[in-house]
Amino acid sequence: MHNRLGSMKPAPSVCEAVWKADSVETAIETIRTFFSLHHVTCHLGFSNSSIVEAPYVKSTYSSEWLARYLLKRYLLVDPVVLEGFSRRLPFDWTELAVTPEAQALLADARAFDVGTCGYSVPVVDKSNRRSLFSITANMPEEEWRRFTAENGGALVDLEQIVHQKAVIEAFGPEQRFPHLSEREIECLSLIAQGKDSPSIALILGLSENTVRAYLKSIRHKLDCTTMAQAVAKAIRHRVIGS
Repeated sequence: MHNRLGSMKPAPSVCEAVWKADSVETAIETIRTFFSLHHVTCHLGFSNSSIVEAPYVKSTYSSEWLARYLLKRYLLVDPVVLEGFSRRLPFDWTELAVTPEAQALLADARAFDVGTCGYSVPVVDKSNRRSLFSITANMPEEEWRRFTAENGGALVDLEQIVHQKAVIEAFGPEQRFPHLSEREIECLSLIAQGKDSPSIALILGLSENTVRAYLKSIRHKLDCTTMAQAVAKAIRHRVIGS
């Protein structure tokens, strides 16, 4: 049943099972079972990579570890989250720089048997929503390297499916947010912080005319007559933070 190192079972079978799963929790449990992983997590975040405290997280981690993680506010120092939401390509956790502040997190993770190996796949969809799909395992290093190399493509495909299911679960099937460029999101985020056009132009190194063009485009895309309405709509859809 499992697809771990050399199994002949094709990836489409698990993709179909994950897509048909009745919830994201069921989907990630399906992935964990199929690949014989230790844990699987889906973290649906904001489009603005500097805002990582999104409320939507589904994981196979124990409730004790999740409670500990929240209580200790590890989200603020977790290198997987802090770097993962600014990355575009899959990465092994050994690539991450660990700050002194994150050492307590790592020690606790070992105590709670989170897993000895970790790998994450970032996704940014057409509506600029981001998610981070992470897996852990207890494998020897060489076996883990082979596993991620052989199954990397399947994991990317699965993250796309899980991401779509998470967006539907979090926002509803009909709530699709119009696509905003990264510059438009930057401008909108600064407007939400109380900045005016001249200030935004100075911060982003743009002309005021360019900033005004971005703001006009944002209002048009979001079907809003004022920037206040646009900001409220973007916050409601978690495209920017409040």
